[in-house]
Amino acid sequence: MNANARPVRPAGRGIMGLFTLGIAALVALVALGFIFAAWRTIEPGYVGIVFDKASRKVTGTQEPGWTFINPFTQSITKYPIGVQTLVMVREAREGQVEGDDSVKVGTREGQTMNADVSVQYSVERDQAAQLYQTWAGAPIDVIRENLVRQVTRSALNDIASQYGWEAIYGEKRIEYTQLVSNELQRRFAAKNVKFESLNLRGWFLPEALQKALEAKVAAQQAAAQQQYQLEQATIKAKQDQVAAEGEAAALRARAQGEADATKIRAQAQAEANKQLSQSLTPDLIRYEQLQRWDGKLPVFSGAGATPLVDASSIISDTAGGGQ
Repeated sequence: MNANARPVRPAGRGIMGLFTLGIAALVALVALGFIFAAWRTIEPGYVGIVFDKASRKVTGTQEPGWTFINPFTQSITKYPIGVQTLVMVREAREGQVEGDDSVKVGTREGQTMNADVSVQYSVERDQAAQLYQTWAGAPIDVIRENLVRQVTRSALNDIASQYGWEAIYGEKRIEYTQLVSNELQRRFAAKNVKFESLNLRGWFLPEALQKALEAKVAAQQAAAQQQYQLEQATIKAKQDQVAAEGEAAALRARAQGEADATKIRAQAQAEANKQLSQSLTPDLIRYEQLQRWDGKLPVFSGAGATPLVDASSIISDTAGGGQ
């Protein structure tokens, strides 16, 4: 026998080895595929609703993170639990819908107005499974369109029909918004969605109503201007009256002062005259006369002329004084 000759192996054993390796690889691939098919990721801000196809029941709610399901008998639907916002406005570049998506409402008079509106809502974690069953497993986009959008439009229109267009456009706008919010809270809760807030961002009026409103505002402004002018004229008249009264009072006070001063001067003069008259005795008068006499007797001419002044007492007083 040739020492270098190799033993001959049966052909069947080699084929079986390859088959076994193939089966093992296939099983590994199937297992790996099953793992990938069963592996789900729940992102933060979401919950996963697990539905069992065989029993046709919700079997659990999964928190954010990794989770595994049976891909043959189970499915998982993710709902956001954070606050969501639906914007319905006229501006085409804003909101979820291209073009004019503002909300049209009818007022009590039958007038039509459009509102720019944004509504916020959320899915509560403990209500997610019930929401899934209420909406037959519909994704959140379907719930948003068929609940949030449609119910919001309906509530805005229903409450608007109770008001006149001027009221909800102006002084009743806050009241109207609050009533709509209350109605949305009730209707959303009935469908296992939590209402967060409603923002009535603005109204758009038809051309006819816009012109009527502008005319009314112009009339109100004119009336307000006239009222202001009247008030200013009234204030000016009162100011003039006060000034005139003040001037008259000043004149009266001045006249009274002058009268009082004249009276005081008269009283002083009278008192001085009284005192002077009381001080004029006969002796004082003679003394004053003597002080002013130059020692000469009056001279009178003509027949029968006699002196008018009796100087005898003066002369005697002078003579006596000389002694």
